[in-house]
Amino acid sequence: MSLVDALARRGLTQEIDLTVYEPAKEIGRGNAYRTDARSALLNRQAEFMSIRWSEPRHFLGWLGNHQDPEVRAYARLGSFPPRQLFGDYTSECFERLKDSWTDHGRSIDVVHETAVSMTRGHAGQGLVIATASGASRMYDGAALCVGTAAPVDCYGLAGHPRYVNDPYPLWITVETVGRDDHVTVLGTSLTAVDIVTALLDRGHRGPITMVSRRGLLPGVRQRHRDTTAEALTEAAVRRMADGPRGLTLAAVLDLMRAELAAHAIDPGILDKEADPREDPAGRLARHLELAEREVLWQPLLITAANDLIELVWSLWSDAERNTYLRDYHHIFQSLCNPMPMPTAHKLLSAVEAGQLRLRRGIQDVRAHGEAFTVVCRDETFRTDAVINSAKREKAPSPSAATALCASVVNAGLGRYNPFGGLTVDSADNRLVPADGSASSPVFALGQLAAGSLYYTSSLAMIARRVELVADRVTEAVAVAKPQ
Repeated sequence: MSLVDALARRGLTQEIDLTVYEPAKEIGRGNAYRTDARSALLNRQAEFMSIRWSEPRHFLGWLGNHQDPEVRAYARLGSFPPRQLFGDYTSECFERLKDSWTDHGRSIDVVHETAVSMTRGHAGQGLVIATASGASRMYDGAALCVGTAAPVDCYGLAGHPRYVNDPYPLWITVETVGRDDHVTVLGTSLTAVDIVTALLDRGHRGPITMVSRRGLLPGVRQRHRDTTAEALTEAAVRRMADGPRGLTLAAVLDLMRAELAAHAIDPGILDKEADPREDPAGRLARHLELAEREVLWQPLLITAANDLIELVWSLWSDAERNTYLRDYHHIFQSLCNPMPMPTAHKLLSAVEAGQLRLRRGIQDVRAHGEAFTVVCRDETFRTDAVINSAKREKAPSPSAATALCASVVNAGLGRYNPFGGLTVDSADNRLVPADGSASSPVFALGQLAAGSLYYTSSLAMIARRVELVADRVTEAVAVAKPQ
C-alpha cells in the first residue's frame, strides 16, 4: 500500500501499469488491520501511523475528515484508535489510487490469488509470475510485500476442536470458547495481548493464562517526546566499528548506558530488562509505573532503534548477530513494540483480580480428549482451550510466500539469508542475485528483508524503505522511456 502511494507521488500513475496479487478481498488490511474486535488497538499513537514516511499525520488527517463523529473523536494527538480504522484508511487510500491510475489512462489490476512462482522471462528478459491456478503474466519488475509469518503450531495441535492456530479475526476466535473456560494463550507478544483484551472485552469469566518461553510481555508505550542522542550516535557507532575490535554487542550496550546516563537515567535499567528472573507480572507493573512517571528511557531506546538499528546490524559480524539474537532479540522486540497504556492497565487489573496469569518456561502442550495439559518448567496445568500466537524468533518466509521465495531463489533472482528471509541490498531493498553478477529486478519489503536489515516490519520502517524502492523504480522508468 505504501509502495503504490509512493509511486503515485512520483508521477508514475501515467507511466506504468501495476498488478497486485492479493487473495483477500481488500487491499492493505492483512491480519492486523482487518475488520475485527474494537478492543484491538493500534500500538502507536495515531499521529505516527501513516502510509507516507514524509507525512506522519496523514492518517490523523483522515480521521479528522471522517463523516462518522465516533471516528473523528480519535483525531487527537496521543490517541490509540481501533486497528480496523487504520484498515479502513488503507483500503480507502488504495481505491483512490486506483482511480488516479485510471484517470491517467493506466491501470492497477488486482488479482485475487496468491502468486506462487517467479521466473525469468524468455532470454532472461523480464519476469513471469504465476498463480496456483496456473495463470501467468510477464512483468518488467516486481516487489515482494508479503507481510509477516503466521503463528507456528509448535506442539502439533492443529485439528483439535478446542485449539485455534491463527487468532484473527478475534471476534470469531473469542466466540469459540465458553465464557467460563480456562483459556491458555500461547505467546506473550502483541498478538497475545490482542487475544486477551478481546476475551476480557467480551466478558470472559474464566481464568486466562498467557504462557511463553520467557514470559516477556510488550513494554508500555509512553507519551511521545522528541529526543536528541548524546552518546548513542551514528558517529560513535562508526568510530567503534573502525576500531581494532570492530563493532561489538558489548560496545553498543556501553553506548546505550552512556546515553541513559547523559539524560540522568540510571543505566542499571538495562540490566533489569535483561534479568530473566524478573516475575512477568512484576515486569508489567514496573513498566506501567515507568510509563506513568514518563521516565525517558523508552523513547530514547525507540529513537535509537529507528535511527541506528540498520547501521548497527550491518556493521556487526555474524558472531555478534548470533549472540544478539540469542540473548537480546526478545528483549528488543518487547521494548520497541510496546502496547498502549490503557491496554497495560487492563491486563494488570486482570492480573490483580486473579483472572489473568502470566507464565514462562513452556515446554509442551498435550491434548487429551477435549482438554489440554500445559507443561512448563516449574508447573503443569490443565486448560480447556488453547489459542495460539507463537512465532519463530528467526524471520521465516511467511507461509503463503514459501513457494514464491523458493522459485525466486531457484531462478537465481535472489538468495536466502542465513538470518532469515531473502538477502537484499541495504541501499534500496533490491534482491541480491545468487551469482551477484547483475542487478535484480525484484525488491523485498517487510519481514522478507529482516535477515539483511533486522528491524523491518514496523510501519515506520516499511514507509521509510518504500521511499528508496520507489526512487529506484522511478529511475528505471526514466531510463526505459523512449527519448
